[in-house]
Amino acid sequence: MSTIETYKQEIETQLDLAREKLVELKTKIRGFSDTQRIESLEEVEELESIASNMKTKINELNKEMDDSWEQIKGDIDSAQSRINEAFARLNRSLV
Repeated sequence: MSTIETYKQEIETQLDLAREKLVELKTKIRGFSDTQRIESLEEVEELESIASNMKTKINELNKEMDDSWEQIKGDIDSAQSRINEAFARLNRSLV
């Protein structure tokens, strides 16, 4: 399997896990006070937006496999880092 295909599969797996975590977070957030729920939902919406952008970039990888794959890979890696950081912030605020 090519490096690009392996990378895409890894990212798609991570994206699926992130979506599962978002569902769990939404369930957890329902029990919060209004203020905390609003703040947390804003973070969740941002994460959903990042995840959506990642999916778009993954789809671009299918079309642009050769020349621009490094640029797209960089964009996806950056989005993945942002998701991980946002989950960490949410987990800290939920403790």
